[in-house]
Amino acid sequence: MTEVKTVNVPEPLIHLGEAFSDAGHELYLVGGFVRDALGGHTSHDVDVTTGARPAEIKKLLRPKAKYLWTVGERFGTIGARVDSYDIEVTTYRNDLYTEGSRHPEVRFGTSLIDDLSRRDFTINAVAADARTGEIHDPFNGRRDLEFGVIRAVSDPLERMHDDPLRMLRAVRFETTLTTNEKLAAMTPDLEVAIEENGHWLSSISAERIREEFEKILISEHVARGLRTLVRLGLMPYIVPEFIETVNVEQEHEFHHKDVFEHTLLVTQNINEDSILRKAAFFHDIGKPRTLVYEHRCTYCGAKSVLSDTRKEDCERCGDRTLPTKVHFYGHENVGATIARKAMRRLAYPQNETDAVAHLVSNHMRPMGYALARDPWSDSAIRRFIRDTHLARGDKELANVDLLLELARADITGSASRRRYIAEESWRSLKHRVDEVRAKDVIEKLKSPLDGNQLMQHFGRGPGRWIKHIKDYLENEVVEGRLGKNDTGKAIQVAEDYARERCLFEEG
Repeated sequence: MTEVKTVNVPEPLIHLGEAFSDAGHELYLVGGFVRDALGGHTSHDVDVTTGARPAEIKKLLRPKAKYLWTVGERFGTIGARVDSYDIEVTTYRNDLYTEGSRHPEVRFGTSLIDDLSRRDFTINAVAADARTGEIHDPFNGRRDLEFGVIRAVSDPLERMHDDPLRMLRAVRFETTLTTNEKLAAMTPDLEVAIEENGHWLSSISAERIREEFEKILISEHVARGLRTLVRLGLMPYIVPEFIETVNVEQEHEFHHKDVFEHTLLVTQNINEDSILRKAAFFHDIGKPRTLVYEHRCTYCGAKSVLSDTRKEDCERCGDRTLPTKVHFYGHENVGATIARKAMRRLAYPQNETDAVAHLVSNHMRPMGYALARDPWSDSAIRRFIRDTHLARGDKELANVDLLLELARADITGSASRRRYIAEESWRSLKHRVDEVRAKDVIEKLKSPLDGNQLMQHFGRGPGRWIKHIKDYLENEVVEGRLGKNDTGKAIQVAEDYARERCLFEEG
């Protein structure tokens, strides 16, 4: 890679480079586009830098672009859709950051070297001429990219102080540039600068932190990224509750790792889907706050539950008790609450927050199937499918398929002697779910009577009584005791329900 002198430039970008050149301006491709090109890949998201000022950039882009966007104009950036490429053209910059400021004082630079010298890491300080593809690499970024080295441009402390978000970007690049054949890693001086100054992240907006955290979460080697965030002390500024999972022991009969290591394993082994990755990350985050120890008397065998491992006297016989088991009662509900709070702090959209919290709160349901003494009935399977479904209007947020995928990944963190049994139970549950869904779309089962029909039959206006009856009728359909189109029987069931619950009795 260090011997590469040029990269292939797509024709639309060559034409754009020629247009800028004809107007007396340089135009260089930078950032991720060049990194991808050096690796033999083509990206359709293109960052470009030039000596032209924003007004001139707009003038040169308009004839080539399908449309422009100017939301970053005050920072010197103009965006455009050119052919199939989303391009952001930024004037050479030499920014000045002030203490405690979230935004730089933008100063336009005069040369490519000035612009590259302000960038975060050497792998991002490689430019390619938009016309010829000729490489400009003043900081040996090609070499670092080839060997997977994340190195700051000049002094790492200054680069991180310029924009503290770069600390998260360093972790993201270490994570995303790691492959099965090669580990990417930061230089020791960069790690020290980050580890000693993680508190600078407190000046960064939640939205910017969320964007970097999300890129780490959906990366192929997510466990490496999460481990680095914890190791370098950055996690307290993202999801501080996650730190509580470190070194929290679990019942060895079921899990062979502590909560932290188990979570990394589950998150790594789940599909690279944004909702699932977050559900895996949060699924056991409630365990530290629900940890209790089951104690057993060494003499009479009486059981008790305590919050720690201290020795106590047995309440029954007065002899000594010892801790024998670990429990996390209700950790799924505590975890769902933590997930909601953490995702709101990071300004995640409400739908995403609700979907993740829903999956976390239900992630122990498949365990109920595995531990049941008797096989679940079809109606129990239907309730399971229905309860794990979450929708808002016509938009489906979560469903039984996502929950089963979370359960499958959770099994990968089980102790080996239990894993086979858990996998067999999971396959059985998946088979039963598929069988029941083949007969009906359980998620879409509704009351045979809508609100208007109920108001017409009972001769009453709108009110909460409608929801009570519709929910009951819907449950009867899910249970299989009422046909989904049997309006005649539904009327009788509704009448019986209203009479037994005294819905219409005057107070």
